Amino acid sequence: MKLYLLRSFFVFLTITLFLTSCTSIVLSLLRVKETNISLKYISNGEKKLVFFPMHHIGKKEFYDDVKYKLDSFIKEGYVVYYEGVKPSMIKDSLQNDSIYRKARRISGVNFASMKANGGFIDTINKTLFGKKSNYVVKHNLMNQPKSLISIEDTLRYKRTDAGIIELISACENKFGPVTLNSYDFETSFNDKYKVKRDKNMKKYFLEGYRNVIISSSIINDANKKILLIYGK
Repeated sequence: MKLYLLRSFFVFLTITLFLTSCTSIVLSLLRVKETNISLKYISNGEKKLVFFPMHHIGKKEFYDDVKYKLDSFIKEGYVVYYEGVKPSMIKDSLQNDSIYRKARRISGVNFASMKANGGFIDTINKTLFGKKSNYVVKHNLMNQPKSLISIEDTLRYKRTDAGIIELISACENKFGPVTLNSYDFETSFNDKYKVKRDKNMKKYFLEGYRNVIISSSIINDANKKILLIYGK
């Protein structure tokens, strides 16, 4: 019995360490510990584009550096394009619930939780994606500050993204209807959620359709100096 308990504890410890290290590896690959942003410059000789490759979890020093460089480019006459999937504006709570569950099934992203917590990290409970995270505490990480973007200044800041309903519709038009089942409805937004999803649809939802919006906006914009703040 003792040997069985010892083995069980060892298995539990191994799994815990593995999951913890996986989270650390993913966050390290995203370079969330960076304190400075590395900019990318693109030009066709007529228009100048400065790309701010963002990660939405990071250190305060990183976002301070972003803000400083952002303000400098704006003073030079750059117009800012920024991302942000627009939430559902439907007042019907049941319809909204289905919309966020569809988005979760397609992309794996819990937009409902993000909306409630203001990002991936719950800074009060020190959780990441709804789970306790020592990595967040150890490296003093935070969500991308909302104050980074002056959404009221619509002349110099342009939200260049799709709404969550638009993204779902685009995916359904391209790949077919997204049908929710009992598991989707019974699994709350705070619970672990595992489904086999269409990788192409997920990529189209998170990147493909939104990239079309970005590129079209840049091409059609009369401004010659554009600054793009988008996910790395």
